[in-house]
Amino acid sequence: MNVPDSPAALTPAYFSDLLSKPDAPVVVSAARQEPVGVGAGMMSIIRRVHLTYSEGTGPASVIVKLPTEILQNREIAVQFDNFRREVEFYRQAASGTPMRTPLTYLAETDGPANFILVLEDLGDWDLGDQVAGTTLPRARTIMKALADLHGAFWNRVDDGDWEWLPNNYPSVMSEGLSAGTEASWDSFVDLFADELTPALSHAKSAYMAGLAGVQNWMNSTPRTIIHGDYRMDNLFFRESDGDIEVACCDFQAPVRGRGIQDLAYFLSGSIDTEMRREHEQDLIRLWLDTLASRHGVTGYDFDEAFYDYRVGILMMWTYVVIVGGGMAAENERGDNWVSAMVSRSIAAMQDHDCLSLLARFSDASG
Repeated sequence: MNVPDSPAALTPAYFSDLLSKPDAPVVVSAARQEPVGVGAGMMSIIRRVHLTYSEGTGPASVIVKLPTEILQNREIAVQFDNFRREVEFYRQAASGTPMRTPLTYLAETDGPANFILVLEDLGDWDLGDQVAGTTLPRARTIMKALADLHGAFWNRVDDGDWEWLPNNYPSVMSEGLSAGTEASWDSFVDLFADELTPALSHAKSAYMAGLAGVQNWMNSTPRTIIHGDYRMDNLFFRESDGDIEVACCDFQAPVRGRGIQDLAYFLSGSIDTEMRREHEQDLIRLWLDTLASRHGVTGYDFDEAFYDYRVGILMMWTYVVIVGGGMAAENERGDNWVSAMVSRSIAAMQDHDCLSLLARFSDASG
């Protein structure tokens, strides 16, 4: 299948070709598009496409993901190789984990700046909301889902089959995050001056001096696949008779390294600060318990995990600075989720005295 240049190329004929099989031809007579998640993402256009069939059968609707039309954001995505990484995740890794992800109909790239994903429509699920945060029962389900992702690949990502997946350090990812953080810091401080503490505002030199060491630490064993952008806007929920299911999407930023990084990013940026303060230790313990009970992971205790959690918050500050100071939101809703993430992350950096960790990481040796 060719990779279209824009949503206008998603014609009935395109879907007829995609969904047909040699022994089961399909003719799609209409393909009606509607936008999905406007303001929720930064790197992609997402469309729900409602399909009508004049011959054969197929899904009533699909989700199509294409590159963002915001040039500034698209250039960042190319720099970090985000599009290819997401395509390769769905091709090579999604089937290897019990974490629920959308069924994949098509995953293709056409160079670093263009891609298409055609995925199962989870429209009957409840989409998470980065601004609103989440409930404690859902947060517990989210921790178990993360354990299913991490546990499936725990210390199994260095056998030569994962070269499409960058390391936390050194890699195009670490280099890009470092350059992006330095370039975005001053703008970030200007935009969020009323919320930042003096220590955070003036930490640029110390942070940049320690960042390589922080990244190197988070690259060390135990290593697994890290989602990289694990937040509420990328999660779907379904509840029935008290049971909660969660499905995860948006795998544009996966890397190899310490899985606790995903917890650090999620808990520091996606849930209400008071909930995080009250429950973060219990949620980390639940993640560890699920790693052990479902995936047989041993040798990684709470004290080590909690230290790594603090380092993870420190490392993911790069995302906060780059998104807050260097990327363009689609609309007011996009601005709101960025503001919520920044406010929560500031609180987490303070609560865990993360800047004090930088002295240990003054060079790339960690």
